[in-house]
Amino acid sequence: MKTRPSIADILSQRREDLLEFKEKVPMEVLMDRLESEKGVMANYQSGNDFNVSINHDEDVAVICEFKPASPSKGHISNLKIQDVLGVFSAAGASAVSILTEENYFNGSLENLETARNIIDLPILRKDFIMDEYQIYEAKLAGASAVLLMNDVYPDIKGGITLCNELELGYIVECKNRENIKHSLAAGAEVIGVNNRNFQNFSMDLRTTQKLSNTVPSDVVLVSESGVQGPEDAKRLAGYGADAILVGSAIMGTSNTDDMYKAANAIISSVKGLKVGRT
Repeated sequence: MKTRPSIADILSQRREDLLEFKEKVPMEVLMDRLESEKGVMANYQSGNDFNVSINHDEDVAVICEFKPASPSKGHISNLKIQDVLGVFSAAGASAVSILTEENYFNGSLENLETARNIIDLPILRKDFIMDEYQIYEAKLAGASAVLLMNDVYPDIKGGITLCNELELGYIVECKNRENIKHSLAAGAEVIGVNNRNFQNFSMDLRTTQKLSNTVPSDVVLVSESGVQGPEDAKRLAGYGADAILVGSAIMGTSNTDDMYKAANAIISSVKGLKVGRT
């Protein structure tokens, strides 16, 4: 597995991967599968389920992420998707995020497909989504929602429209005020702020603090990355986050018992701490 690539490296590889996927399973084949499996997909958690799960009245929701590796940390965990989903659920997670990028995060769509059969929580497909093909893939695999990165997906408004048509939820990830303004103009009802700087992989929770007042109170704000424990989670709650996404702090533990303790401590720390935004 490659380590410490640039964001340009990751996106370039993802474009190559996408071309290969489309050659193996052309769009028309994917669409035929979607049509033939409508009845099965009706039983999956929907976009509405995801939206409800991350927008509680009093508690800050926690999305627990299955993250075996990352460009910044390299290898994180040997645990399999089957090992951790029950832990996330028992710890009180509101939803689950599953990385599906293979080269730098050691993820897969197969992990998502496995998850949909063994957990009742809504599932977010987290990836570098740059084409509607990947949104259709996510729906077919059993995702409840997808991550749309403002600077990666070429047509945020079109992506949101497609998600709505497919009854998928979404998080539109933004890194600055311009991204947020653009996403809101496109109709985004869920905004994600990533505390990681993808140019140097540094982390700053104050990114959420700086940008939270740009997100209207009727739009769900998800703070992504950087939570190392309960104190960080409480900080983000104080900054106005409706939900937080946590990966490495939970996945980096040595066994499932410690994973449960880490997840439960973070989730418990933000119960009753939803402060809202003006």
